[in-house]
Amino acid sequence: MDLSRRAILGSAASIALPLSAKAVPSMLPPLPDKGSFEFHGTYMAAAYTHPISKAVRQAGNDFLLSRADRDVTRAWPRDNPRNAAVAQFAGLINADAKDIAVVPSTTDGENRIVSALGIGPEAGVITDAYHYDGSLALYGELAKEGVPIACIAPKNNRIALSDIDRAITPHTKLIAISHVGSDTGYQHDLKALSALAHAKGVLVYADIVQSAGAIPIDVKDSGVDFCCSGGYKWLMGDFGAAFLYVRPDRLNALKRTAIGWRQTVNQKSHVYPFDPPGPAITDFSLKNDAAGKFEVGTPSWCTLAMLEKSIAYVRALSVARIAAHRKPLIARLREELPKRGYAPMTPPETQGPIVTFAYRDAQKTLEPLLKAANIKITVGSNRIRISPSVYNDMGDIEKLLRVLPKA
Repeated sequence: MDLSRRAILGSAASIALPLSAKAVPSMLPPLPDKGSFEFHGTYMAAAYTHPISKAVRQAGNDFLLSRADRDVTRAWPRDNPRNAAVAQFAGLINADAKDIAVVPSTTDGENRIVSALGIGPEAGVITDAYHYDGSLALYGELAKEGVPIACIAPKNNRIALSDIDRAITPHTKLIAISHVGSDTGYQHDLKALSALAHAKGVLVYADIVQSAGAIPIDVKDSGVDFCCSGGYKWLMGDFGAAFLYVRPDRLNALKRTAIGWRQTVNQKSHVYPFDPPGPAITDFSLKNDAAGKFEVGTPSWCTLAMLEKSIAYVRALSVARIAAHRKPLIARLREELPKRGYAPMTPPETQGPIVTFAYRDAQKTLEPLLKAANIKITVGSNRIRISPSVYNDMGDIEKLLRVLPKA
C-alpha cells in the first residue's frame, strides 16, 4: 500500500499517543484502518493470528537495531521494554502493573497457575469443552494421574452456569475456562462465574487470548483470580510473550514452582575478590509480586517492544470502538449465512470477535474457493470461523459472501 495521508496518520497515532491513550479524536486512524497494515488479499482470520501493523513492525526493527549497533552498550538484559509493555496491558484490562507477570505463552501461564495451586488428587479442576484444546490436553493428562477433573459439555452452543455449579465438589479448587472460546466464540460471563466460584471457595482462571483487545475487560470488576493472554491475536503483537494477571490477594496461596534471576533482588556474592565474607551460596531475596512468583528467565524483549506499540494502538482506538466497528460486520454474516444452510455455532448474545458456522465438508468444499479469491478465514473439516478486525469493512464481508456457496 502507498503511504497515503491516512496511512501516515495511522502510523503516527500508534507511535505518538501517550500511555493514557486520551487522544485527540482527529488524530485517531479511521476505521476501517487499512492504511496501517500491508498484507495482501482479504484477511478475516485474526482469531488465528493478527497481522502486524507497519508501526509495530518498525518497533521490532528499532529494537533489533538497538541491539546490533545503535545502543549496543545498553545494560542488557536488565534495561528492557518489559515494564512499558506491562503498563500498557495493565491499562487495557484495568489491572495494576505489579499484578502482571510476563510468561512465554497463554498456555504456559495456565500451566504455571495449575502447578502453583498444587492441583492434585485432593484439589481438582472444572473446565468445559469450549476451553482451548491445549488446555483440555493438560487436564486430560492430569485426570490420568488421579486428579478430579470435570469437563462440562455444551448445550445449545452454550456452557450453562448451572452445570458448572452442579459439578463443584469439596475437592474442586479451580475453574479454568476460555473467556471467549477459540472455536465457537462462546463468551462466559466472568463476573457471574467468579461470584459463583468464590461463594464455594473455588478460584477462577480465564484464558483471555480471544478477548483481550477485542472486547472490554475489567479484571477488578469481574473478580477473576487469574487470567492470561498471548500477544499475537487481538493485542496485535507477535509470538513469544504473554501477560499473566494474578489477583494480589491470591499470591499467598501460590507456591513458586521455578526460580530464576527475574525473581531475585538484593543478590550478593561472597566468593570473589573483595566480596564481603559470607556463605558460598549468594545472599538474595525473592520478590513477592506476580513477577516474583512467575517470571523466571529472560523473555523476548523484542516481542515486548512490539507489544508496547501494538497495545498502545489498541488503547488509542479504544476497545469499545473496535468492537462497535466489528459489530455490523458480524451481524451481516449472522443474517445471511444461515439462509444459505450454514448452521450458527456462536450464540447471538456473544459480543466477541468470532463467529462460527457448521458446514459439512467445509475444508474440502470451501478452501479451494477461498484460496482462489485470496480470502483468508479459518476453515475446519466441518466448520468455518470468521474473525474480522480493524482493517476490515463491509466490502470484505460482501466479497466473502459472494464466494461462499449455498449448502
